[in-house]
Amino acid sequence: MIPVTTGDSLYVYGSFGQQIDYTARLSLKLADSIDPEMLQEAVGKTQQRYPYLSVRLMKNDTGYYYEENPEPVTLHHTSEKICLNSPETNYHIWAVCYNEDWMYLDIYHGLCDGTGMYMLVSTLLYYYCQARYGVSDHTGIRTLEDPILPEESMDPSDFLPQLPPEMLKMPTFPPVFSLVVDGGLTPSEAVIYDIVIPEDAVMQFASENDASPGTMVSILMLRAIDRLSPFSFKPKSNTYAVNARPMLGALQTHHNCTNSVFFMFDPIRDKSFSEQCTVHRGATFVQSDAEKIRGLMTVSASQNRAVKDAPMPLEEKKQIFAKTMALGNTLFTNMVSYIGQWKFTSLSPYISEFWTHVPCNGFPVTEIAAVNGSVFLSVHQNFAEDSLIKALQQELDEIGISYQVKPPVKSDIAHFPEP
Repeated sequence: MIPVTTGDSLYVYGSFGQQIDYTARLSLKLADSIDPEMLQEAVGKTQQRYPYLSVRLMKNDTGYYYEENPEPVTLHHTSEKICLNSPETNYHIWAVCYNEDWMYLDIYHGLCDGTGMYMLVSTLLYYYCQARYGVSDHTGIRTLEDPILPEESMDPSDFLPQLPPEMLKMPTFPPVFSLVVDGGLTPSEAVIYDIVIPEDAVMQFASENDASPGTMVSILMLRAIDRLSPFSFKPKSNTYAVNARPMLGALQTHHNCTNSVFFMFDPIRDKSFSEQCTVHRGATFVQSDAEKIRGLMTVSASQNRAVKDAPMPLEEKKQIFAKTMALGNTLFTNMVSYIGQWKFTSLSPYISEFWTHVPCNGFPVTEIAAVNGSVFLSVHQNFAEDSLIKALQQELDEIGISYQVKPPVKSDIAHFPEP
């Protein structure tokens, strides 16, 4: 029995409590049609390199846990949704799909955050490109030549101290603006708009306006939302995901290890784009302070641990965690996540597109990937209208950045049934 860790518990219990598929799909368009035999071999080698991800999620009356899964990770010739932790995928929490020149990694987000997923997909792509194109440079990529370190599967949140109950009371905040609740947009199943932007244009604009690509997109999204409802009574906010590994001294972990920068738009809505970027970047710097992040994550770890380890039925734990996850819908108008530019340069020439699709159960979520000269924005929304995307296009037009918007698609992330 392998326990669900402290840092992952909110997402495991909470997602089942909310009845959402908490999975992600990384979609990579490669230089040529996929060779299935070479990809199958790459899947096998990648599974060997990450033995701690060869698991099956299980449950009992009081909680969830994992069991080791010796079955092979599956490869599927399809671009359609698959079902993880099921007979279709040998009950694994990750699988690989392909179709024509596309390769897809489907993975359970409850066990890996974006950085963890990038680690896995880099190994998979390396072994495929090694066989297909003769690539030999694996700088920064985990391969079978490297030792499997204990730190890779350790969750730093497990080692944070437990605070007393009186220090765990959550402060209350007034609800922020919601495009559905307050903006009058029509609720729908998740829809994703994929947008390609030239990387050189993004970097030039970011440099000239005191921004990073992530903070720049955060301001773009807030400005687009404000275009739709400029006179709302509720404030508009953004959450920007931050990798907390450096702050916790846990660079190797695959577990969910993120915090977020909370940013209010209304105090700066009348400032210039450049000034808005400067304020957001300053907020990101201040809120990313190692001591501050460690303090916040100690609180969240204590809260998660208190529920996860409590002697109460599983159903009660699910509902408590689900309410915590749902708080985001009243705290955030929008979310932006950017892992950073693809670092494995030996593989970059073989990637022409790279999309990150994730769960979306409330406010819009924008995932950013950057590789081989392009920035790829995946804007996830839970409403039917295309007004937000049109407003974002207006923002891009005004700052002179070209773009290509692909036709909207329904969410293609994998199903993940409760055990």
